[in-house]
Amino acid sequence: MAKKDNNYYSMFSEIAGDAIVAARQLEKTAKNYNPEKIEKLNKSMHEIEHGADEKKHEMMKLLAAEFITPIEREDIGTLSYMLDDVLDSIEEVYQMFYMYNVKEMRPEAIDFVELIVRSTEALKSCFDEFEHFRKSDLIAKKIIEVNVIEELADALYFKTMRELYTKEKDMMHVMVWTSIFDHFEKICDHCENVSETISSVIMKNS
Repeated sequence: MAKKDNNYYSMFSEIAGDAIVAARQLEKTAKNYNPEKIEKLNKSMHEIEHGADEKKHEMMKLLAAEFITPIEREDIGTLSYMLDDVLDSIEEVYQMFYMYNVKEMRPEAIDFVELIVRSTEALKSCFDEFEHFRKSDLIAKKIIEVNVIEELADALYFKTMRELYTKEKDMMHVMVWTSIFDHFEKICDHCENVSETISSVIMKNS
């Protein structure tokens, strides 16, 4: 019987799709915030993250037994763990909402989650094109798009933190939202790290 080829590109796309699902749930949560639903939503987000984690573990299991891979096995491993960082960070935001007993959503948070959704969507497009990177014109554009979104997130973070520390009088709120905004910005950083690694892999294999 012929050996079945493991399509790591397709596996990456599936996990990137989970990142979009997670980001869109975060966006919906922020725009329709209800503190009474956070415990349930936290569990729902964990299921999304866990499902993506299972796919990563399966990929690593296949990779360990693979003799020939389409790109270097170290790059496959690195990208899978970087994608996992994106999902982990989104889940961590839910944990913060729950642990810190956040009662109301700040409008700046909605701006952040919209950027996060855009970034995960652009990443998914990168992975959809990854298998054909030698011929694709779209993948380079999407890598740039992720980088641009990260720059927008940096600017939003700078502006938001300034307003938080100059206008918010409740220091407990300052502490809580500093942690949350740090995590929002970190999610965008993780997305950029994935896109830059994709770019590096393309350069090595072109």
